[in-house]
Amino acid sequence: MENNTHAVGQLQGYLLQVRHMLFELISLDDITVSVESLDDVAIQSEDGSICAEQIKSVTSSNNPIADRSVVFWKTLYNWHDYITNGSLSLDKTIFKMIVVANKEIASGTVAESFSNSIDEATAREVFQAARKTLWGEKEELKSDVPESYSKYLEKLFAPENAPAVINIIRKMSVEVHENDYDDKLRAKFNRIPALISEFSDALLIFMLGWVNEKVNEQGQQGQAALIKSSEFNTALQAQMRMYNQRDAIPALSQAIDDSAVRIEVNQQDVYIQQLDLIESDFDSKLEAASEYLRTSAEKTMRAEKGLFTPQSLNEYTEAMKQLWNNKRRLVELANTDTDVTKGKRLYLSLRESAINQKLQGNEVPIFFGTGTLQTLANAPKNDPSIGWHSQYKELLKTGGGQNE
Repeated sequence: MENNTHAVGQLQGYLLQVRHMLFELISLDDITVSVESLDDVAIQSEDGSICAEQIKSVTSSNNPIADRSVVFWKTLYNWHDYITNGSLSLDKTIFKMIVVANKEIASGTVAESFSNSIDEATAREVFQAARKTLWGEKEELKSDVPESYSKYLEKLFAPENAPAVINIIRKMSVEVHENDYDDKLRAKFNRIPALISEFSDALLIFMLGWVNEKVNEQGQQGQAALIKSSEFNTALQAQMRMYNQRDAIPALSQAIDDSAVRIEVNQQDVYIQQLDLIESDFDSKLEAASEYLRTSAEKTMRAEKGLFTPQSLNEYTEAMKQLWNNKRRLVELANTDTDVTKGKRLYLSLRESAINQKLQGNEVPIFFGTGTLQTLANAPKNDPSIGWHSQYKELLKTGGGQNE
Protein backbone atom coordinates (compact mmCIF):
# COMPACT_ATOMS: atom_id res chain seq x y z
CA MET A 1 0.00 0.00 0.00
CA GLU A 2 1.23 3.50 -0.76
CA ASN A 3 2.32 5.75 2.05
CA ASN A 4 -0.91 7.43 3.20
CA THR A 5 0.88 10.47 4.59
CA HIS A 6 2.49 11.08 1.19
CA ALA A 7 -0.85 10.70 -0.60
CA VAL A 8 -2.68 13.02 1.81
CA GLY A 9 0.12 15.57 1.45
CA GLN A 10 -0.42 15.57 -2.31
CA LEU A 11 -4.17 16.05 -1.83
CA GLN A 12 -3.56 19.11 0.31
CA GLY A 13 -1.68 20.70 -2.57
CA TYR A 14 -5.06 21.37 -4.15
CA LEU A 15 -7.56 24.00 -3.03
CA LEU A 16 -10.24 22.70 -0.70
CA GLN A 17 -12.97 23.69 -3.16
CA VAL A 18 -11.34 21.60 -5.89
CA ARG A 19 -11.02 18.62 -3.55
CA HIS A 20 -14.65 18.97 -2.52
CA MET A 21 -15.74 19.30 -6.13
CA LEU A 22 -14.14 15.91 -6.78
CA PHE A 23 -15.73 14.56 -3.58
CA GLU A 24 -19.17 15.42 -4.96
CA LEU A 25 -18.40 14.22 -8.50
CA ILE A 26 -17.93 10.70 -7.15
CA SER A 27 -21.55 9.84 -7.77
CA LEU A 28 -23.63 7.20 -9.54
CA ASP A 29 -26.24 9.87 -10.30
CA ASP A 30 -26.14 12.23 -13.27
CA ILE A 31 -25.21 15.53 -11.66
CA THR A 32 -23.36 18.72 -12.49
CA VAL A 33 -20.96 20.14 -9.90
CA SER A 34 -19.92 23.78 -10.02
CA VAL A 35 -17.39 25.93 -8.18
CA GLU A 36 -17.97 29.63 -7.41
CA SER A 37 -21.08 29.70 -9.57
CA LEU A 38 -24.24 29.17 -7.52
CA ASP A 39 -22.20 28.85 -4.31
CA ASP A 40 -18.71 27.81 -3.18
CA VAL A 41 -19.67 24.37 -4.52
CA ALA A 42 -23.09 23.41 -5.87
CA ILE A 43 -24.56 20.10 -7.01
CA GLN A 44 -27.31 20.25 -9.62
CA SER A 45 -29.45 17.18 -10.31
CA GLU A 46 -31.33 16.38 -13.50
CA ASP A 47 -34.66 17.18 -11.82
CA GLY A 48 -33.52 20.76 -11.21
CA SER A 49 -32.83 20.36 -7.49
CA ILE A 50 -29.69 21.98 -6.10
CA CYS A 51 -27.47 21.46 -3.08
CA ALA A 52 -25.70 24.74 -2.32
CA GLU A 53 -22.58 24.29 -0.22
CA GLN A 54 -20.48 26.82 1.65
CA ILE A 55 -17.00 25.39 2.29
CA LYS A 56 -15.17 26.60 5.40
CA SER A 57 -11.60 25.69 6.28
CA VAL A 58 -10.46 25.96 9.89
CA THR A 59 -6.71 26.17 10.50
CA SER A 60 -6.59 28.64 13.41
CA SER A 61 -8.53 29.49 16.54
CA ASN A 62 -11.50 30.60 14.45
CA ASN A 63 -14.63 28.47 14.88
CA PRO A 64 -17.15 28.99 12.04
CA ILE A 65 -19.94 27.18 13.90
CA ALA A 66 -19.74 29.09 17.18
CA ASP A 67 -22.89 30.99 18.18
CA ARG A 68 -21.28 34.35 17.53
CA SER A 69 -19.18 33.41 14.53
CA VAL A 70 -18.98 36.04 11.80
CA VAL A 71 -18.49 33.23 9.27
CA PHE A 72 -21.63 31.39 10.38
CA TRP A 73 -23.92 34.40 10.15
CA LYS A 74 -22.39 35.54 6.87
CA THR A 75 -23.11 32.08 5.45
CA LEU A 76 -26.81 32.38 6.28
CA TYR A 77 -26.80 35.96 5.01
CA ASN A 78 -25.34 34.78 1.68
CA TRP A 79 -27.95 32.05 1.32
CA HIS A 80 -30.73 34.53 2.03
CA ASP A 81 -29.24 36.85 -0.58
CA TYR A 82 -29.16 34.05 -3.18
CA ILE A 83 -32.85 33.38 -2.56
CA THR A 84 -33.97 37.01 -2.63
CA ASN A 85 -31.98 37.89 -5.76
CA GLY A 86 -33.28 34.84 -7.61
CA SER A 87 -29.96 32.98 -7.94
CA LEU A 88 -31.46 30.04 -6.07
CA SER A 89 -35.02 28.80 -5.63
CA LEU A 90 -36.02 28.02 -2.05
CA ASP A 91 -38.33 25.25 -3.26
CA LYS A 92 -35.56 23.40 -5.12
CA THR A 93 -32.51 24.07 -2.94
CA ILE A 94 -31.01 22.51 0.15
CA PHE A 95 -28.11 24.16 1.96
CA LYS A 96 -24.96 22.70 3.46
CA MET A 97 -22.19 24.25 5.47
CA ILE A 98 -19.10 22.06 5.09
CA VAL A 99 -16.52 22.69 7.81
CA VAL A 100 -13.06 21.18 7.35
CA ALA A 101 -10.88 21.55 10.45
CA ASN A 102 -7.37 20.46 11.35
CA LYS A 103 -8.46 20.05 14.97
CA GLU A 104 -11.51 19.29 17.08
CA ILE A 105 -14.08 22.09 17.15
CA ALA A 106 -17.19 22.46 19.26
CA SER A 107 -20.46 23.35 17.60
CA GLY A 108 -22.41 26.19 19.13
CA THR A 109 -26.01 25.71 20.23
CA VAL A 110 -27.32 27.81 17.35
CA ALA A 111 -25.51 25.94 14.56
CA GLU A 112 -26.40 22.57 16.07
CA SER A 113 -30.08 23.45 16.52
CA PHE A 114 -30.31 24.90 13.00
CA SER A 115 -28.74 21.78 11.52
CA ASN A 116 -31.06 19.47 13.48
CA SER A 117 -34.32 21.23 12.64
CA ILE A 118 -36.58 18.80 10.78
CA ASP A 119 -39.63 20.86 9.84
CA GLU A 120 -40.88 24.43 9.64
CA ALA A 121 -42.17 24.47 13.22
CA THR A 122 -38.82 23.35 14.61
CA ALA A 123 -36.99 25.80 12.37
CA ARG A 124 -39.16 28.68 13.59
CA GLU A 125 -38.52 27.69 17.20
CA VAL A 126 -34.72 27.57 16.86
CA PHE A 127 -34.76 30.81 14.83
CA GLN A 128 -36.57 32.61 17.65
CA ALA A 129 -34.22 31.07 20.22
CA ALA A 130 -31.18 32.28 18.27
CA ARG A 131 -32.66 35.78 18.01
CA LYS A 132 -33.22 35.80 21.76
CA THR A 133 -29.66 34.54 22.44
CA LEU A 134 -28.01 37.23 20.36
CA TRP A 135 -30.39 40.16 20.71
CA GLY A 136 -32.13 39.38 23.99
CA GLU A 137 -35.83 39.03 24.83
CA LYS A 138 -36.49 42.72 24.17
CA GLU A 139 -33.47 43.40 21.97
CA GLU A 140 -31.59 44.69 25.00
CA LEU A 141 -28.41 42.93 23.77
CA LYS A 142 -28.64 44.17 20.21
CA SER A 143 -26.30 47.11 20.71
CA ASP A 144 -23.64 44.77 22.10
CA VAL A 145 -23.34 42.78 18.87
CA PRO A 146 -20.02 43.55 17.15
CA GLU A 147 -20.17 45.43 13.88
CA SER A 148 -18.43 42.50 12.17
CA TYR A 149 -21.69 40.55 12.03
CA SER A 150 -24.41 42.93 13.28
CA LYS A 151 -25.28 43.82 9.67
CA TYR A 152 -25.96 40.15 8.94
CA LEU A 153 -28.26 39.81 11.95
CA GLU A 154 -30.13 42.98 10.99
CA LYS A 155 -31.04 41.37 7.69
CA LEU A 156 -31.68 37.85 8.96
CA PHE A 157 -33.72 38.85 12.03
CA ALA A 158 -35.84 41.45 10.21
CA PRO A 159 -39.54 40.41 10.51
CA GLU A 160 -40.13 40.66 6.77
CA ASN A 161 -37.26 38.21 6.11
CA ALA A 162 -38.20 35.68 8.80
CA PRO A 163 -40.26 33.34 6.55
CA ALA A 164 -37.39 32.88 4.06
CA VAL A 165 -34.75 32.53 6.80
CA ILE A 166 -36.84 29.96 8.67
CA ASN A 167 -37.18 27.91 5.49
CA ILE A 168 -33.43 28.12 4.88
CA ILE A 169 -32.87 26.83 8.43
CA ARG A 170 -35.34 24.01 7.77
CA LYS A 171 -33.39 22.97 4.70
CA MET A 172 -29.83 23.47 5.97
CA SER A 173 -27.32 21.14 7.58
CA VAL A 174 -23.84 21.51 9.02
CA GLU A 175 -21.25 18.87 8.19
CA VAL A 176 -18.01 18.90 10.20
CA HIS A 177 -14.80 17.05 9.27
CA GLU A 178 -12.23 17.08 12.07
CA ASN A 179 -8.77 16.06 10.88
CA ASP A 180 -10.20 13.47 8.51
CA TYR A 181 -11.55 15.16 5.39
CA ASP A 182 -8.85 13.86 3.02
CA ASP A 183 -9.10 10.38 4.53
CA LYS A 184 -12.84 10.45 3.82
CA LEU A 185 -12.18 11.65 0.29
CA ARG A 186 -9.78 8.77 -0.32
CA ALA A 187 -12.21 6.28 1.22
CA LYS A 188 -15.07 7.50 -0.98
CA PHE A 189 -12.86 7.37 -4.08
CA ASN A 190 -11.74 3.85 -3.19
CA ARG A 191 -15.38 2.70 -3.17
CA ILE A 192 -15.79 3.50 -6.87
CA PRO A 193 -16.88 0.26 -8.59
CA ALA A 194 -14.11 -1.64 -10.42
CA LEU A 195 -11.40 0.74 -9.15
CA ILE A 196 -7.97 -0.89 -9.28
CA SER A 197 -7.05 -0.79 -5.60
CA GLU A 198 -3.26 -0.82 -5.97
CA PHE A 199 -3.43 2.28 -8.18
CA SER A 200 -6.15 4.12 -6.25
CA ASP A 201 -3.90 6.89 -4.91
CA ALA A 202 -2.29 7.52 -8.30
CA LEU A 203 -5.73 7.65 -9.92
CA LEU A 204 -7.05 9.99 -7.22
CA ILE A 205 -4.15 12.42 -7.63
CA PHE A 206 -4.58 12.34 -11.42
CA MET A 207 -8.31 13.04 -11.20
CA LEU A 208 -7.71 15.89 -8.76
CA GLY A 209 -5.34 17.41 -11.29
CA TRP A 210 -7.93 16.82 -14.01
CA VAL A 211 -10.65 18.62 -12.02
CA ASN A 212 -8.26 21.47 -11.19
CA GLU A 213 -7.32 21.86 -14.86
CA LYS A 214 -10.98 21.91 -15.93
CA VAL A 215 -11.77 24.60 -13.36
CA ASN A 216 -8.80 26.71 -14.47
CA GLU A 217 -9.57 26.30 -18.18
CA GLN A 218 -13.17 27.43 -17.79
CA GLY A 219 -12.15 30.29 -15.53
CA GLN A 220 -9.61 31.57 -18.07
CA GLN A 221 -12.35 31.54 -20.71
CA GLY A 222 -14.63 33.55 -18.46
CA GLN A 223 -17.00 30.62 -18.01
CA ALA A 224 -18.54 29.18 -14.86
CA ALA A 225 -16.61 26.15 -13.63
CA LEU A 226 -19.01 23.27 -14.27
CA ILE A 227 -18.22 19.56 -14.51
CA LYS A 228 -20.74 16.82 -15.21
CA SER A 229 -20.36 13.54 -13.32
CA SER A 230 -20.60 11.70 -16.66
CA GLU A 231 -17.60 13.68 -17.95
CA PHE A 232 -15.68 12.91 -14.76
CA ASN A 233 -16.49 9.20 -15.00
CA THR A 234 -15.44 9.06 -18.66
CA ALA A 235 -12.04 10.56 -17.82
CA LEU A 236 -11.63 8.21 -14.86
CA GLN A 237 -12.56 5.13 -16.91
CA ALA A 238 -9.97 6.08 -19.52
CA GLN A 239 -7.31 6.23 -16.81
CA MET A 240 -8.45 2.92 -15.34
CA ARG A 241 -8.20 1.23 -18.74
CA MET A 242 -4.65 2.53 -19.05
CA TYR A 243 -3.69 1.09 -15.67
CA ASN A 244 -5.33 -2.21 -16.61
CA GLN A 245 -2.79 -2.59 -19.41
CA ARG A 246 -0.18 -4.25 -17.26
CA ASP A 247 2.42 -4.13 -20.03
CA ALA A 248 2.44 -0.31 -20.01
CA ILE A 249 1.56 1.03 -16.56
CA PRO A 250 1.91 4.84 -16.33
CA ALA A 251 4.20 6.44 -13.78
CA LEU A 252 3.02 6.15 -10.20
CA SER A 253 5.46 8.74 -8.84
CA GLN A 254 5.04 12.49 -9.13
CA ALA A 255 7.48 14.84 -10.84
CA ILE A 256 10.24 15.97 -8.48
CA ASP A 257 10.04 19.53 -7.19
CA ASP A 258 12.58 21.88 -8.79
CA SER A 259 14.04 22.92 -5.44
CA ALA A 260 14.65 19.28 -4.46
CA VAL A 261 16.38 18.66 -7.80
CA ARG A 262 18.71 21.63 -7.30
CA ILE A 263 19.58 20.48 -3.79
CA GLU A 264 20.38 17.03 -5.19
CA VAL A 265 22.71 18.48 -7.83
CA ASN A 266 24.50 20.65 -5.27
CA GLN A 267 25.19 17.63 -3.08
CA GLN A 268 27.61 16.48 -5.79
CA ASP A 269 26.83 12.79 -5.52
CA VAL A 270 28.96 10.42 -7.61
CA TYR A 271 26.66 10.38 -10.65
CA ILE A 272 26.78 14.20 -10.75
CA GLN A 273 30.57 14.08 -10.49
CA GLN A 274 30.54 11.70 -13.45
CA LEU A 275 28.75 14.32 -15.51
CA ASP A 276 31.38 16.86 -14.50
CA LEU A 277 34.02 14.52 -15.95
CA ILE A 278 32.47 14.90 -19.41
CA GLU A 279 31.85 18.64 -18.93
CA SER A 280 28.04 18.42 -18.93
CA ASP A 281 26.15 21.66 -18.48
CA PHE A 282 23.99 22.47 -15.45
CA ASP A 283 20.72 21.69 -17.25
CA SER A 284 21.96 18.18 -17.99
CA LYS A 285 22.74 17.72 -14.31
CA LEU A 286 19.27 18.92 -13.32
CA GLU A 287 17.77 16.46 -15.78
CA ALA A 288 19.89 13.62 -14.39
CA ALA A 289 19.04 14.46 -10.77
CA SER A 290 15.32 14.56 -11.54
CA GLU A 291 15.53 11.17 -13.26
CA TYR A 292 17.57 9.67 -10.43
CA LEU A 293 15.20 10.83 -7.67
CA ARG A 294 12.00 9.96 -9.50
CA THR A 295 13.25 6.52 -10.54
CA SER A 296 14.11 5.78 -6.92
CA ALA A 297 10.57 6.73 -5.86
CA GLU A 298 9.04 4.78 -8.76
CA LYS A 299 10.96 1.60 -7.88
CA THR A 300 9.76 1.79 -4.28
CA MET A 301 6.12 2.32 -5.25
CA ARG A 302 6.11 -0.46 -7.85
CA ALA A 303 7.83 -2.89 -5.52
CA GLU A 304 5.26 -2.19 -2.80
CA LYS A 305 2.48 -3.02 -5.26
CA GLY A 306 4.19 -6.19 -6.46
CA LEU A 307 4.52 -4.90 -10.03
CA PHE A 308 7.94 -6.47 -10.41
CA THR A 309 10.11 -8.97 -8.56
CA PRO A 310 13.61 -8.35 -7.18
CA GLN A 311 14.93 -10.84 -9.75
CA SER A 312 13.42 -8.93 -12.65
CA LEU A 313 14.90 -5.66 -11.39
CA ASN A 314 18.31 -7.32 -11.15
CA GLU A 315 17.92 -8.60 -14.72
CA TYR A 316 16.97 -5.10 -15.84
CA THR A 317 20.05 -3.50 -14.28
CA GLU A 318 22.31 -6.24 -15.65
CA ALA A 319 20.88 -5.61 -19.12
CA MET A 320 21.66 -1.92 -18.66
CA LYS A 321 25.25 -2.76 -17.69
CA GLN A 322 25.61 -4.95 -20.78
CA LEU A 323 24.17 -2.21 -22.96
CA TRP A 324 26.68 0.23 -21.46
CA ASN A 325 29.57 -2.18 -22.09
CA ASN A 326 28.61 -2.69 -25.73
CA LYS A 327 28.15 1.04 -26.34
CA ARG A 328 31.45 1.77 -24.58
CA ARG A 329 33.32 -0.57 -26.92
CA LEU A 330 31.74 1.01 -29.98
CA VAL A 331 32.64 4.49 -28.80
CA GLU A 332 36.23 3.45 -28.15
CA LEU A 333 36.55 2.53 -31.82
CA ALA A 334 36.25 6.24 -32.64
CA ASN A 335 39.78 6.78 -31.31
CA THR A 336 40.17 10.21 -32.87
CA ASP A 337 37.86 11.79 -30.29
CA THR A 338 38.98 13.15 -26.93
CA ASP A 339 37.97 11.26 -23.78
CA VAL A 340 35.45 13.98 -22.94
CA THR A 341 33.84 13.81 -26.39
CA LYS A 342 33.74 10.02 -26.24
CA GLY A 343 32.10 10.26 -22.83
CA LYS A 344 29.44 12.63 -24.12
CA ARG A 345 28.79 10.38 -27.10
CA LEU A 346 28.47 7.34 -24.83
CA TYR A 347 26.18 9.12 -22.39
CA LEU A 348 23.79 10.43 -25.05
CA SER A 349 23.73 7.14 -26.94
CA LEU A 350 22.89 5.22 -23.76
CA ARG A 351 20.16 7.67 -22.81
CA GLU A 352 18.51 7.10 -26.17
CA SER A 353 18.70 3.30 -25.88
CA ALA A 354 17.68 3.15 -22.20
CA ILE A 355 14.22 4.55 -22.99
CA ASN A 356 13.31 1.33 -24.82
CA GLN A 357 14.52 -1.13 -22.17
CA LYS A 358 11.67 -3.22 -20.73
CA LEU A 359 11.35 -4.40 -17.15
CA GLN A 360 9.85 -7.87 -16.69
CA GLY A 361 8.69 -7.64 -20.31
CA ASN A 362 6.77 -4.44 -19.60
CA GLU A 363 7.27 -0.88 -20.74
CA VAL A 364 8.33 1.58 -18.04
CA PRO A 365 7.96 5.39 -17.83
CA ILE A 366 10.36 7.31 -20.04
CA PHE A 367 12.45 8.58 -17.10
CA PHE A 368 12.94 5.11 -15.60
CA GLY A 369 15.65 3.88 -17.98
CA THR A 370 17.74 7.03 -17.81
CA GLY A 371 17.19 7.19 -14.05
CA THR A 372 18.52 3.65 -13.76
CA LEU A 373 21.64 4.74 -15.65
CA GLN A 374 22.18 7.47 -13.05
CA THR A 375 21.70 4.90 -10.27
CA LEU A 376 24.33 2.60 -11.80
CA ALA A 377 26.68 5.56 -12.26
CA ASN A 378 26.28 6.34 -8.56
CA ALA A 379 27.01 3.00 -6.89
CA PRO A 380 29.04 1.57 -5.38
CA LYS A 381 30.33 4.97 -4.32
CA ASN A 382 33.98 3.93 -4.44
CA ASP A 383 33.65 1.90 -7.65
CA PRO A 384 30.57 2.81 -9.76
CA SER A 385 29.20 0.09 -12.03
CA ILE A 386 29.24 2.32 -15.10
CA GLY A 387 30.67 5.66 -16.16
CA TRP A 388 31.00 7.99 -19.12
CA HIS A 389 34.61 9.12 -19.19
CA SER A 390 36.95 6.29 -20.21
CA GLN A 391 39.06 6.95 -17.09
CA TYR A 392 36.11 7.63 -14.75
CA LYS A 393 37.25 5.31 -11.93
CA GLU A 394 40.71 6.80 -11.68
CA LEU A 395 39.46 10.38 -11.97
CA LEU A 396 36.79 9.90 -9.29
CA LYS A 397 39.38 8.50 -6.89
CA THR A 398 41.61 11.53 -7.39
CA GLY A 399 38.74 14.01 -7.08
CA GLY A 400 38.62 14.79 -10.78
CA GLY A 401 34.83 14.81 -10.77
CA GLN A 402 34.46 17.51 -8.11
CA ASN A 403 33.58 20.99 -9.32
CA GLU A 404 35.86 23.56 -7.81
